[in-house]
Amino acid sequence: MLNRAKNKGSALISALFIMTLVAIAATAMSTRLQLDIYRTRLTINSDKLYLASQALSFWAMDMLSSKKISFRVGDVYGKISNFPTKLQRLYPEALIEGGLYDLQARFNLNNLTDKKYQALFVQLLESISSQMTPDERKELTLATTNWLMPYQPGVGNEFFSYYLRKKPGYYPSQQPMQSVSELRLIKGVNAKLYQRLFPYVIALPESTPININTAPKQLLMTLGNGLNEEQVNELLAARRKKGISDLKELYPILEKLNIRSDQITVESQYFMTIATVRIGELSLVNYTIIKRNKDKQGKMSALILSESLNTHG
Repeated sequence: MLNRAKNKGSALISALFIMTLVAIAATAMSTRLQLDIYRTRLTINSDKLYLASQALSFWAMDMLSSKKISFRVGDVYGKISNFPTKLQRLYPEALIEGGLYDLQARFNLNNLTDKKYQALFVQLLESISSQMTPDERKELTLATTNWLMPYQPGVGNEFFSYYLRKKPGYYPSQQPMQSVSELRLIKGVNAKLYQRLFPYVIALPESTPININTAPKQLLMTLGNGLNEEQVNELLAARRKKGISDLKELYPILEKLNIRSDQITVESQYFMTIATVRIGELSLVNYTIIKRNKDKQGKMSALILSESLNTHG
Protein backbone atom coordinates (compact mmCIF):
# COMPACT_ATOMS: atom_id res chain seq x y z
CA MET A 1 0.00 0.00 0.00
CA LEU A 2 2.81 2.39 0.90
CA ASN A 3 4.67 1.75 -2.37
CA ARG A 4 1.46 2.19 -4.33
CA ALA A 5 0.83 5.58 -2.63
CA LYS A 6 4.39 6.66 -3.39
CA ASN A 7 3.96 5.70 -7.04
CA LYS A 8 0.72 7.67 -7.26
CA GLY A 9 2.46 10.70 -5.69
CA SER A 10 5.36 10.46 -8.12
CA ALA A 11 2.96 10.16 -11.06
CA LEU A 12 1.05 13.23 -9.88
CA ILE A 13 4.24 15.26 -9.53
CA SER A 14 5.39 14.13 -12.99
CA ALA A 15 2.01 15.06 -14.47
CA LEU A 16 2.12 18.49 -12.82
CA PHE A 17 5.69 18.99 -14.06
CA ILE A 18 4.72 18.05 -17.62
CA MET A 19 1.66 20.32 -17.48
CA THR A 20 3.88 23.17 -16.26
CA LEU A 21 6.31 22.61 -19.14
CA VAL A 22 3.41 22.53 -21.60
CA ALA A 23 2.01 25.76 -20.14
CA ILE A 24 5.42 27.46 -20.35
CA ALA A 25 5.88 26.29 -23.93
CA ALA A 26 2.36 27.41 -24.87
CA THR A 27 2.93 30.83 -23.29
CA ALA A 28 6.26 31.20 -25.11
CA MET A 29 4.66 30.21 -28.41
CA SER A 30 1.78 32.63 -27.84
CA THR A 31 4.19 35.45 -26.98
CA ARG A 32 6.32 34.67 -30.02
CA LEU A 33 3.21 34.62 -32.21
CA GLN A 34 2.05 37.98 -30.85
CA LEU A 35 5.51 39.47 -31.46
CA ASP A 36 5.53 38.11 -35.01
CA ILE A 37 2.08 39.57 -35.65
CA TYR A 38 3.14 42.94 -34.20
CA ARG A 39 6.39 42.93 -36.20
CA THR A 40 4.52 42.11 -39.41
CA ARG A 41 1.92 44.80 -38.74
CA LEU A 42 4.70 47.30 -37.99
CA THR A 43 6.47 46.46 -41.27
CA ILE A 44 3.25 46.77 -43.27
CA ASN A 45 2.28 50.06 -41.62
CA SER A 46 5.81 51.44 -42.09
CA ASP A 47 5.50 50.74 -45.81
CA LYS A 48 2.07 52.37 -45.81
CA LEU A 49 3.46 55.45 -44.05
CA TYR A 50 6.23 55.81 -46.62
CA LEU A 51 3.92 55.30 -49.59
CA ALA A 52 1.46 57.83 -48.18
CA SER A 53 4.26 60.39 -47.77
CA GLN A 54 4.91 60.21 -51.51
CA ALA A 55 1.58 61.92 -52.12
CA LEU A 56 3.03 65.19 -50.89
CA SER A 57 6.16 64.84 -53.02
CA PHE A 58 4.12 64.21 -56.19
CA TRP A 59 1.82 67.12 -55.35
CA ALA A 60 4.84 69.42 -54.99
CA MET A 61 6.50 68.17 -58.17
CA ASP A 62 3.28 68.78 -60.09
CA MET A 63 3.20 72.39 -58.90
CA LEU A 64 6.91 72.97 -59.51
CA SER A 65 6.56 71.61 -63.05
CA SER A 66 3.89 74.18 -63.85
CA LYS A 67 5.04 77.36 -65.57
CA LYS A 68 1.88 79.15 -64.41
CA ILE A 69 2.65 78.82 -60.71
CA SER A 70 5.15 81.20 -59.12
CA PHE A 71 6.26 81.12 -55.50
CA ARG A 72 6.86 84.67 -54.29
CA VAL A 73 5.48 84.60 -50.75
CA GLY A 74 6.67 82.55 -47.78
CA ASP A 75 6.30 82.51 -44.01
CA VAL A 76 9.16 83.03 -41.54
CA TYR A 77 10.29 79.43 -42.12
CA GLY A 78 10.23 79.69 -45.91
CA LYS A 79 7.01 77.68 -46.31
CA ILE A 80 5.40 78.70 -49.60
CA SER A 81 2.45 76.30 -49.78
CA ASN A 82 0.49 73.96 -47.51
CA PHE A 83 -0.60 70.48 -48.55
CA PRO A 84 -4.31 70.80 -49.43
CA THR A 85 -6.75 69.66 -46.76
CA LYS A 86 -8.83 67.76 -49.33
CA LEU A 87 -5.82 65.53 -50.08
CA GLN A 88 -4.88 64.75 -46.48
CA ARG A 89 -6.93 61.51 -46.46
CA LEU A 90 -5.87 60.49 -49.97
CA TYR A 91 -4.20 57.29 -48.73
CA PRO A 92 -6.46 54.82 -46.83
CA GLU A 93 -6.09 54.93 -43.02
CA ALA A 94 -3.41 57.66 -43.20
CA LEU A 95 -3.45 61.35 -42.31
CA ILE A 96 -1.00 63.34 -44.46
CA GLU A 97 0.08 66.85 -43.44
CA GLY A 98 2.93 69.12 -44.50
CA GLY A 99 4.00 71.68 -47.03
CA LEU A 100 6.48 72.96 -49.58
CA TYR A 101 9.47 75.09 -48.49
CA ASP A 102 11.75 77.40 -50.46
CA LEU A 103 15.33 76.42 -49.57
CA GLN A 104 16.73 79.61 -51.11
CA ALA A 105 14.97 81.48 -48.34
CA ARG A 106 17.94 80.21 -46.28
CA PHE A 107 21.67 80.85 -46.37
CA ASN A 108 23.49 78.13 -48.30
CA LEU A 109 26.53 77.18 -46.20
CA ASN A 110 28.34 75.92 -49.30
CA ASN A 111 28.29 79.51 -50.61
CA LEU A 112 31.15 80.24 -48.21
CA THR A 113 33.65 78.95 -50.75
CA ASP A 114 32.84 82.22 -52.58
CA LYS A 115 34.31 85.21 -50.72
CA LYS A 116 31.41 87.48 -51.61
CA TYR A 117 29.13 85.43 -49.33
CA GLN A 118 31.42 85.32 -46.29
CA ALA A 119 30.42 88.78 -45.09
CA LEU A 120 26.77 87.69 -45.26
CA PHE A 121 27.46 84.77 -42.93
CA VAL A 122 29.20 87.09 -40.47
CA GLN A 123 26.12 89.33 -40.55
CA LEU A 124 23.82 86.33 -40.04
CA LEU A 125 25.77 85.31 -36.94
CA GLU A 126 25.41 88.85 -35.63
CA SER A 127 21.66 88.95 -36.25
CA ILE A 128 20.93 85.65 -34.46
CA SER A 129 23.58 85.71 -31.71
CA SER A 130 24.41 89.11 -30.29
CA GLN A 131 26.52 87.41 -27.58
CA MET A 132 29.24 86.51 -30.09
CA THR A 133 32.09 89.00 -30.38
CA PRO A 134 33.18 90.26 -33.84
CA ASP A 135 36.34 88.15 -33.56
CA GLU A 136 34.32 85.02 -32.72
CA ARG A 137 32.06 85.59 -35.74
CA LYS A 138 35.05 85.99 -38.06
CA GLU A 139 36.77 82.94 -36.56
CA LEU A 140 33.67 80.78 -37.07
CA THR A 141 33.32 81.99 -40.66
CA LEU A 142 36.97 81.08 -41.26
CA ALA A 143 36.52 77.65 -39.62
CA THR A 144 33.43 76.89 -41.71
CA THR A 145 35.15 78.00 -44.91
CA ASN A 146 38.15 75.80 -44.07
CA TRP A 147 35.79 72.85 -43.58
CA LEU A 148 34.46 73.33 -47.12
CA MET A 149 37.66 74.08 -49.04
CA PRO A 150 39.95 71.43 -50.57
CA TYR A 151 43.02 70.53 -48.54
CA GLN A 152 46.07 72.76 -49.01
CA PRO A 153 49.36 71.95 -47.23
CA GLY A 154 50.03 74.35 -44.37
CA VAL A 155 46.56 75.94 -44.47
CA GLY A 156 44.24 75.52 -41.49
CA ASN A 157 46.68 73.59 -39.31
CA GLU A 158 45.13 75.09 -36.16
CA PHE A 159 41.78 73.52 -37.11
CA PHE A 160 43.38 70.13 -37.82
CA SER A 161 44.96 70.17 -34.36
CA TYR A 162 41.64 71.10 -32.71
CA TYR A 163 39.65 68.34 -34.43
CA LEU A 164 42.27 65.65 -33.80
CA ARG A 165 42.28 66.44 -30.06
CA LYS A 166 38.57 65.60 -29.85
CA LYS A 167 37.43 62.27 -28.35
CA PRO A 168 37.21 60.63 -30.82
CA GLY A 169 39.30 62.73 -33.16
CA TYR A 170 38.31 63.47 -36.75
CA TYR A 171 39.42 65.36 -39.85
CA PRO A 172 37.58 68.25 -41.52
CA SER A 173 35.69 67.14 -44.63
CA GLN A 174 37.53 69.52 -47.02
CA GLN A 175 34.56 69.39 -49.39
CA PRO A 176 31.07 70.93 -49.69
CA MET A 177 28.66 69.96 -46.92
CA GLN A 178 26.18 67.18 -47.60
CA SER A 179 24.13 68.05 -44.52
CA VAL A 180 23.65 71.04 -42.22
CA SER A 181 24.38 68.68 -39.30
CA GLU A 182 28.07 68.83 -40.26
CA LEU A 183 28.04 72.34 -38.84
CA ARG A 184 27.88 70.82 -35.35
CA LEU A 185 31.40 69.39 -35.88
CA ILE A 186 32.99 72.74 -36.70
CA LYS A 187 35.12 74.57 -34.17
CA GLY A 188 33.12 77.26 -32.39
CA VAL A 189 29.66 75.74 -32.94
CA ASN A 190 27.99 74.61 -29.72
CA ALA A 191 24.51 73.13 -29.34
CA LYS A 192 22.87 76.48 -28.55
CA LEU A 193 24.35 78.27 -31.56
CA TYR A 194 23.51 75.33 -33.83
CA GLN A 195 19.85 75.44 -32.79
CA ARG A 196 19.72 79.18 -33.49
CA LEU A 197 21.35 78.81 -36.90
CA PHE A 198 19.41 75.75 -38.03
CA PRO A 199 16.22 77.52 -39.27
CA TYR A 200 18.24 79.92 -41.44
CA VAL A 201 20.84 77.69 -43.13
CA ILE A 202 20.91 74.85 -45.64
CA ALA A 203 23.53 72.82 -47.53
CA LEU A 204 22.84 72.75 -51.28
CA PRO A 205 25.00 71.13 -53.98
CA GLU A 206 25.86 74.41 -55.72
CA SER A 207 26.18 78.11 -54.96
CA THR A 208 22.73 79.70 -54.72
CA PRO A 209 21.54 83.31 -54.36
CA ILE A 210 19.07 84.26 -51.63
CA ASN A 211 15.44 84.60 -52.71
CA ILE A 212 14.54 88.11 -51.65
CA ASN A 213 10.82 87.33 -51.91
CA THR A 214 10.74 84.48 -49.40
CA ALA A 215 13.74 85.13 -47.12
CA PRO A 216 12.89 86.05 -43.49
CA LYS A 217 13.92 89.33 -41.91
CA GLN A 218 16.95 87.78 -40.16
CA LEU A 219 18.40 86.77 -43.53
CA LEU A 220 17.56 90.05 -45.24
CA MET A 221 19.56 91.83 -42.53
CA THR A 222 22.72 90.11 -43.84
CA LEU A 223 22.52 91.79 -47.26
CA GLY A 224 24.60 94.78 -48.30
CA ASN A 225 26.83 95.91 -45.47
CA GLY A 226 24.31 94.63 -42.95
CA LEU A 227 20.87 96.21 -42.87
CA ASN A 228 19.25 97.80 -39.83
CA GLU A 229 15.59 97.46 -38.89
CA GLU A 230 14.52 100.53 -40.86
CA GLN A 231 16.34 99.43 -44.02
CA VAL A 232 14.91 95.91 -43.83
CA ASN A 233 11.39 97.31 -43.46
CA GLU A 234 12.02 99.46 -46.53
CA LEU A 235 13.04 96.33 -48.45
CA LEU A 236 9.99 94.42 -47.19
CA ALA A 237 7.73 97.27 -48.31
CA ALA A 238 9.38 97.24 -51.75
CA ARG A 239 8.74 93.51 -52.29
CA ARG A 240 5.10 94.00 -51.24
CA LYS A 241 2.72 91.26 -50.09
CA LYS A 242 2.68 89.54 -53.48
CA GLY A 243 6.44 89.59 -54.02
CA ILE A 244 8.58 90.81 -56.92
CA SER A 245 8.41 89.18 -60.36
CA ASP A 246 11.38 91.02 -61.88
CA LEU A 247 14.55 91.91 -59.98
CA LYS A 248 14.89 95.07 -62.05
CA GLU A 249 12.00 96.52 -60.04
CA LEU A 250 14.32 96.58 -57.03
CA TYR A 251 17.41 98.08 -58.69
CA PRO A 252 16.94 101.59 -57.18
CA ILE A 253 16.63 100.28 -53.61
CA LEU A 254 19.40 97.72 -54.15
CA GLU A 255 21.73 100.51 -55.18
CA LYS A 256 20.62 102.63 -52.24
CA LEU A 257 21.24 99.82 -49.72
CA ASN A 258 24.44 98.63 -51.45
CA ILE A 259 23.01 95.15 -52.12
CA ARG A 260 24.72 93.13 -54.85
CA SER A 261 22.20 91.88 -57.41
CA ASP A 262 24.20 88.67 -57.99
CA GLN A 263 23.63 87.62 -54.36
CA ILE A 264 19.83 87.67 -54.61
CA THR A 265 17.08 86.30 -56.84
CA VAL A 266 13.29 86.37 -57.17
CA GLU A 267 13.01 82.81 -58.51
CA SER A 268 14.30 79.74 -56.66
CA GLN A 269 15.52 76.38 -57.92
CA TYR A 270 15.75 74.40 -54.68
CA PHE A 271 12.76 73.35 -52.59
CA MET A 272 11.93 70.87 -49.85
CA THR A 273 8.74 69.04 -48.94
CA ILE A 274 8.09 68.02 -45.35
CA ALA A 275 5.42 65.33 -45.08
CA THR A 276 4.15 64.16 -41.69
CA VAL A 277 2.08 60.97 -41.97
CA ARG A 278 0.16 59.19 -39.19
CA ILE A 279 -1.50 55.79 -39.09
CA GLY A 280 -2.87 55.01 -35.65
CA GLU A 281 -0.08 55.46 -33.13
CA LEU A 282 2.66 55.32 -35.78
CA SER A 283 4.04 58.38 -37.56
CA LEU A 284 6.73 59.22 -40.11
CA VAL A 285 8.28 62.46 -41.36
CA ASN A 286 9.63 62.53 -44.92
CA TYR A 287 12.02 65.30 -46.03
CA THR A 288 12.46 65.50 -49.81
CA ILE A 289 14.70 68.00 -51.62
CA ILE A 290 13.56 68.91 -55.13
CA LYS A 291 15.28 70.94 -57.83
CA ARG A 292 13.22 73.01 -60.25
CA ASN A 293 14.70 73.48 -63.72
CA LYS A 294 13.75 75.65 -66.68
CA ASP A 295 14.93 74.76 -70.19
CA LYS A 296 15.65 77.15 -73.08
CA GLN A 297 12.01 77.04 -74.16
CA GLY A 298 10.89 78.04 -70.66
CA LYS A 299 9.47 74.60 -69.84
CA MET A 300 9.61 73.70 -66.15
CA SER A 301 10.60 70.34 -64.70
CA ALA A 302 11.17 69.01 -61.19
CA LEU A 303 13.73 66.44 -60.05
CA ILE A 304 14.04 64.76 -56.64
CA LEU A 305 17.62 65.10 -55.38
CA SER A 306 17.43 63.42 -51.98
CA GLU A 307 15.09 62.01 -49.40
CA SER A 308 15.46 61.38 -45.66
CA LEU A 309 13.10 59.89 -43.10
CA ASN A 310 12.49 61.27 -39.60
CA THR A 311 15.64 63.36 -39.64
CA HIS A 312 16.75 66.37 -41.63
CA GLY A 313 19.94 68.35 -41.78
